[in-house]
Amino acid sequence: MVNLLHISANGFPPLGNDHSTKKIWLELAKGFDEYHILGRAQDNKFHYYNEGNIHLHLVPKLSKAPSFAITSFYMIKIIKKYDINLVLSQCPILGGFTANIIKKVLNIPVFQEIHDTYYFELFKSKKMKDKLLAKIAMFSIKNATKVRALNQMMETMILEHYQKANTVVIENRVDISRFKTNKKNNILHDPISITSIGTFVYRKGYHTAINAIKSLSEKYNVSLTLIGGGKEKEMLGTLAEGYSNIKLYDRLPQEKLVELLEGTDIYIQPSIREGMPRTILEAMAMKLPVITTNVSTIPGTIINGVNGLVVEPEDEVQLENAIIKLIKDDNLRKEIVNNAHANVVNRFEWNSAFDLYRNELLKTLK
Repeated sequence: MVNLLHISANGFPPLGNDHSTKKIWLELAKGFDEYHILGRAQDNKFHYYNEGNIHLHLVPKLSKAPSFAITSFYMIKIIKKYDINLVLSQCPILGGFTANIIKKVLNIPVFQEIHDTYYFELFKSKKMKDKLLAKIAMFSIKNATKVRALNQMMETMILEHYQKANTVVIENRVDISRFKTNKKNNILHDPISITSIGTFVYRKGYHTAINAIKSLSEKYNVSLTLIGGGKEKEMLGTLAEGYSNIKLYDRLPQEKLVELLEGTDIYIQPSIREGMPRTILEAMAMKLPVITTNVSTIPGTIINGVNGLVVEPEDEVQLENAIIKLIKDDNLRKEIVNNAHANVVNRFEWNSAFDLYRNELLKTLK
């Protein structure tokens, strides 16, 4: 039997609730006899749920995600009770550190994921807290059986810090069967609709997007829709005050999201820090021209002028000019959309990406 334990510091609802992460579990679980997940509950209780070969174990949320550094040791009980023979860790600090300690003791292989360039920023920081976190992250990278990078640029960054890391590139994926469009051309709407999706936190750069649209509104009839919800919603709402063409929404069901993207003309991702957002791939699948920022490993996926436009973070003038460029140049919009959609089909298609993912996980056992 092959029993996997997936470690995540995220908070999860009961298994009966459908959400995008559960869809990922269902796909990966196809390759295993038992697929266990250890995450944080939405309350301060322990919970266990089972559905088919998926087993969800939730520990008390306590406070914020960092509490998982302690509660993740609950994995020892799961590993012993269910004869776990492979661990998949989403974060090298929260859960990953614990998993790689246990690897040394119980000799269980660990497949360590790196989802964000935040860890590489820690390696450069001179703050004592960041130095400690950097050591923890590096411990996981050095000791993991295999380390996943989201693209070749991220793989290079990992190997620059530890040449002996056993890396594998498994890029993010997009469900083309869900994120598809009936668009036959790239004719712009009136007003020109611009959209971005992501939690309302500073690192998403939505203050830059709002300021760019406020300036652009003096030249073109445009609208901006931001979807995500989060702690900065009130601040962003205040920044957009007086501009009825700028709307902020909390999270939307996937079918509503697809419907909204169908009516969008340009997708922007003005982030200050990122991993490699799946939302960009979903926009590409929907045949939307994408504007994103030169941060993290995004340039490893988006090539400026080829399958998208790339601007510097927190530069509202560059962002505004990039939008104007797409508005004015029909041929550029068409070329970017065609190249981006071909990329999605050839590199990021859901089934082929998960086949690679499952195979690499199973190969970790050999």
